[in-house]
Amino acid sequence: MESAIGRPDIGVEIAEIAPWQPSQSVAERFHQGRVFLVGDAAHTMPPKEGLGVNTAIQSAQNLGWKLAAVLQGHASSGLLSTYSVERHPVAWFASVHSLTGPAATLLDKIPEKQKASEFFPIIGYRYRSNAIVSEPADRTETDPDQIALLDREELTGQPGTRVPHVWLERAGQHISTLDLLDGAFVLLTGSGGMQWSEAGLRSSGAFGLKLSVHQIGSECELVPVSDDWSAKLGISADGAILVRPDGFVAWRATELGSAAAPAQAQLEGAIARILGRSPERAAAR
Repeated sequence: MESAIGRPDIGVEIAEIAPWQPSQSVAERFHQGRVFLVGDAAHTMPPKEGLGVNTAIQSAQNLGWKLAAVLQGHASSGLLSTYSVERHPVAWFASVHSLTGPAATLLDKIPEKQKASEFFPIIGYRYRSNAIVSEPADRTETDPDQIALLDREELTGQPGTRVPHVWLERAGQHISTLDLLDGAFVLLTGSGGMQWSEAGLRSSGAFGLKLSVHQIGSECELVPVSDDWSAKLGISADGAILVRPDGFVAWRATELGSAAAPAQAQLEGAIARILGRSPERAAAR
């Protein structure tokens, strides 16, 4: 012990020895009536790669903005049911991933031969719920209890995934797309997305919620540091991407021309779906 401290002259006295046993368990459900389970009440797992605390914080962030939206009257109570739908598969996957090495031995568990890299249990997954407007290619999956993992270790702006990091410049300072997340909904569009920007401002008032609108382009408020920003977000210069308060992409229009309806109707329909409300009620607010 003295060698580990680096000071052999320090006196060490063992006051108490407490046995410790790792545990791994996940609640059957995280939501029942007015009760929500978060953190260790919902899931426990061996301390591998910080998965326990990261999973707990992510769950709290997921539930926090939804509770606020419902309590403030911006969303229907149905939004709260998406908490368990989104977080339970992630927590289960993280807990299984933590069963390696000494923890697996102590728990008499046989770890899987193939373990996913740390990217997947932390950020390499995709939500599937009513609080996400999935793209057509993502709507064929039928088992919501199974975690949806990305096909590679890269974020591409796909609805249900975390918004990718992209370097931008604002007022001469480098910032990340992640720096734009301030607890509100965020709408990102390119230099050709003025219709989306206008729709975002009108939708904010229609639904009575805070929604920040930002345009990215050489002559816009946010200047991209590299030309691959649109590829990283998965939109063209006239596309748009809507990010939830917890940093997850809720909806995306790859380009303005791909929308079957006007920008305003498209965006309001997406927000209404996410919040569990109807566009008609929002317009009458």
